[in-house]
Amino acid sequence: MEAACQTVGEIRTYKLGQTIDPPAVIVGPPRLLWEAQCVDGGPTSAEFSVFLVTRLDERATEVLFELVPQVVLAIEEQTKGTVSEANPTVYEDLPGYELRTLYPLW
Repeated sequence: MEAACQTVGEIRTYKLGQTIDPPAVIVGPPRLLWEAQCVDGGPTSAEFSVFLVTRLDERATEVLFELVPQVVLAIEEQTKGTVSEANPTVYEDLPGYELRTLYPLW
């Protein structure tokens, strides 16, 4: 997912705990789901929190409204992931959206 997000404008991707220079995407650890019986007993899908953040300034909302659809499109066109919702959030004092992204594992 990180590689897909990097195709959008000037977005940079970071791992948890790294210093962030926005606009940026941080992919959190997934919530694992067992939606059907698997032969190996492993999860069938994972739901990731993809945090899209920007600088805290007078253009923050405008920038986020421009970037959210682009990031969603990149994720859905370049990965097996599907974004189910985008919720406003604050991540490390930066305004952003949490994109809930379901990713099949089978």
